[in-house]
Amino acid sequence: MASSGFSLAAPPVFNGEGFHIWVVKMRTYLQAFDLWEVVNTDAEPAPLRANPTVAQMRQHADEKTKRHKAMSCIQNCVSDVIFTRIMACETPKQAWDKLKEEFQGTERTRQQQLLNLRRDFENLKMKEEETVKQYSDRIIAVVNSIRLLGEQFTEARIVEKVLSTLPERYEAKISSLEDSRDLATISLTEPFNALYAQEQRRASRMEEHQEGAFQAKAKATSSTSAYKGKKSWKNRPKPDAARGEDRLCRFCKRPGHQEARCWFRPDAVCQHCKKKGHIERVCKEKGRPGKNQPQHKNKEARVAEDSSDHEEQVFAVSCSAGQKKSTKGWLLDSGCTNHMSPDETIFKTLDRSCKTRVKIGNGQLIKAEGKGDVQICTATGGKIIKDVLLVPEIDRNLLSISQLLEKGYSIVFKGQECQITVPNGSRLMTVTMSDKCFEVNWSSDSHSTHVASTDDTKLWHQRLGHANFKSMAQMVSKEMVENFTKTV
Repeated sequence: MASSGFSLAAPPVFNGEGFHIWVVKMRTYLQAFDLWEVVNTDAEPAPLRANPTVAQMRQHADEKTKRHKAMSCIQNCVSDVIFTRIMACETPKQAWDKLKEEFQGTERTRQQQLLNLRRDFENLKMKEEETVKQYSDRIIAVVNSIRLLGEQFTEARIVEKVLSTLPERYEAKISSLEDSRDLATISLTEPFNALYAQEQRRASRMEEHQEGAFQAKAKATSSTSAYKGKKSWKNRPKPDAARGEDRLCRFCKRPGHQEARCWFRPDAVCQHCKKKGHIERVCKEKGRPGKNQPQHKNKEARVAEDSSDHEEQVFAVSCSAGQKKSTKGWLLDSGCTNHMSPDETIFKTLDRSCKTRVKIGNGQLIKAEGKGDVQICTATGGKIIKDVLLVPEIDRNLLSISQLLEKGYSIVFKGQECQITVPNGSRLMTVTMSDKCFEVNWSSDSHSTHVASTDDTKLWHQRLGHANFKSMAQMVSKEMVENFTKTV
């Protein structure tokens, strides 16, 4: 090696971590000096025959010296702590086997490790929020661990695993690869490169889209209602960036969804007009003038797209990191299924083990970090809102209309006002529309005089000589007692 001008780098030093990597590097290092056979077989050099030549004597001496050279390499390639464990070994094979047994386990242990790794490989699946690079790193790490334990793993098997565990948004690319290439001979890097390129194209398109629980566009229009001049469903912009599908649906001729979930599939029956060919969400009969249908009945967050409106149609909630969060008021929202707040400081109790994901207006998922009760300050004292999700990525507090309805409350939109009534018929609050939103400001006397917490009700129960709650409710409805409030 010296004659060819090639010199090896210093041997790797094993300190007790990463044995599966060190053992591969060390094997290559020993092979470079023609010492691996001595470590692997531990064979004694053949004895000299009678009347050996000088060359035979020199070769025999070199073979005996190889054992000491290999032992020296192993001893110098471990730290002092590891060296104390092999210092009693007399041959390089004994030292090598000692290290393998301690840091790689016995043959039975290796079989158990191999079984666990096979199970991990079979359970691998790409997560929704995971990138192609992250998923490929996870697969390669498991495959390399299996190969280090002696298992043969073909690239065809890995490619098959990758293509069968990708999310639905890569279905078009998978079909293209299956049609154009032989999966039995394709290399592992080819599908990963194709998927990575598609992911980069999608990411560049999504940079222009802003995430939000409600999205609205401000365009030059005359001051009209949110539904006047609304674009027809077929003329809406394509949601390919949010959905990530490439193939066109044969029913609506648009990408971004499966045909079985198409809103315009022939077997779909509208619950509003009872006609076939569409669902209630996109029914053209819904919300037409003269039908006496309240505009706020729709549970979906609507997007105002009026091309002739000069005022800015801005809804309250956005997931932009640059938005300033406002936690003073609470918006009545028909689109969310739970009360939500981004402000952790207003929670009286918070269960962080209750984690879930919330789907926002553009189809993206954001994380809810917990669930608990919120302490609010009103004109009549402190109050409690129960079962509120902590969602840091939104910028406004939301009161879910559906959650209020589930608890028996009655909500009526009339003109510019929203009246909320408790199950026994007593008025809880009246909220006036402002900036086309219904915002509850608890510190205002206008709609918080009828709100109280369970703790206040118990206090009045004790003050009135343990009067029953039915009688107390009558006092509230008839305003027989001053400053006496109603239980939420």
